[in-house]
Amino acid sequence: MDLHKIFLSDSLYTKYGINSFSEDELLNILFHNENSDINKIKTLDSYCTVCKKETTFISSDITTINFRETLLQITDRGIDSVDNVFNFLEECGTFERVFKCPRPGSDSNHNHVYVFRIKDKELIKIGQSPSIADLAKKEIEKYRSFDENIYKELNRAIGLSSYGIGVGSYVYLRRIIEKNIVVPILQGLLEKGEIAQDDLFQSDFKKKIDLAKDYLPEFLVSNKKIYSILSKGIHQLEEKECNDSFPLLRTAIEIILDEKIEQQKRDEKNKLIANELNKFK
Repeated sequence: MDLHKIFLSDSLYTKYGINSFSEDELLNILFHNENSDINKIKTLDSYCTVCKKETTFISSDITTINFRETLLQITDRGIDSVDNVFNFLEECGTFERVFKCPRPGSDSNHNHVYVFRIKDKELIKIGQSPSIADLAKKEIEKYRSFDENIYKELNRAIGLSSYGIGVGSYVYLRRIIEKNIVVPILQGLLEKGEIAQDDLFQSDFKKKIDLAKDYLPEFLVSNKKIYSILSKGIHQLEEKECNDSFPLLRTAIEIILDEKIEQQKRDEKNKLIANELNKFK
């Protein structure tokens, strides 16, 4: 299991079966440990929302339960099996991991904080600051200048997913394709007389994509199933299933948007050069 992914990518209230971890892996998630031979999570590469820069955060020894103290209690109680260690950790309450920004002058406002608890044989991520949505704002900022509405829809999708609301996040991803990409092009084709009014009322959205394929990003045209997956998620899938697939679908949407941005840049450049060329007699 990718332990760093649990901190950096997985949404709040994600649950992991205890048996999917070794004892060492679980202790690495829950505690800072000064012993470099055991400590596998010394740093996290993420974005500092205060410095506004990519940063390698350093694990802090500020924890709710000290690693060495916990090991002593396990030894004192004579706990000698993995299951009993897990049971003991479940009794301990919550576990806080803090990662510090190493830049000079940075204070606790720069820190990344993660909170876990163990309940019913499951590890649960119950807190995180900054949120995944806050960390993602830098990544999606480029879409704001391209289209404010698309930026807002994508930001809402990421925000919902970060709180484990998978179905709701799919609604906003689907709106980007439907409301902000495909339908405006269909409306334009309708106004030009290139398609009929009845074409806009087709029940199969894939057919609508085909109608506008000459004006849509190639990635969307070649992967129309993106829309079908989002629709299935909204109507049929459970929250966990949606959350598990959200990173993949978010990336697919961003590829589509990046393609539109590149096309827009090419069109603007072509228009500029054509205008300049026309000045020559």
